[in-house]
Amino acid sequence: MCLRIGGLNVGEFRKVLMKTGLVLVVLGHVSFIAAAVLHGTMLRFVAAARDTVVLQYCVVDILSVTSAIVVIISGIAAVIFSRYLPSTPLRWTVFSLSVVCALLSLACALGLLASIAVTFATQGRALLAACTYDSPELPTLAPDCPFDPTRIYSSSLCLWAISLMFCVAESVSAVRCAQLVHRLLELRPWWGKSCHHTKPSLPPVW
Repeated sequence: MCLRIGGLNVGEFRKVLMKTGLVLVVLGHVSFIAAAVLHGTMLRFVAAARDTVVLQYCVVDILSVTSAIVVIISGIAAVIFSRYLPSTPLRWTVFSLSVVCALLSLACALGLLASIAVTFATQGRALLAACTYDSPELPTLAPDCPFDPTRIYSSSLCLWAISLMFCVAESVSAVRCAQLVHRLLELRPWWGKSCHHTKPSLPPVW
């Protein structure tokens, strides 16, 4: 019987896996809220504008929401799996979700980084697509704007930066979760230490 997995006993392994799953759940919820706030404060006003930059903003926001949902599901699956380690279907489910979660979060981070770069390059002109005013240099004189044009630039960049940090954290946590489950699946090659026994036998959960 192998009672150690990657240098951890079964109890410690369960705790680490559960903590990783809880971290994913929290990060996913925060990322979802950030994407929703971004949509409510900016994207819902400019989504109708026929602009490639605005389209890129909307695609990244949809990707952020999708990534957050997958992260939450992956975290919940990891928490459940921490109580039922002998289940082979759960092992593959959590491992697959973790890999997909890591890739989606990485793609989301790259998209957010591109949004920030494009906004700086265009000086935020696409963010004011819903506003109509005579002088583009005086956005404070825009009576037809559905939002405050003097703050939309800084607010959007701030939300994108926050979402970017959370996406990076999600990707790292998802990779960590995949590594933990990988030790149980005994796939090769392995990028860390594994148990010396060929097939670890885990005690049943009562």
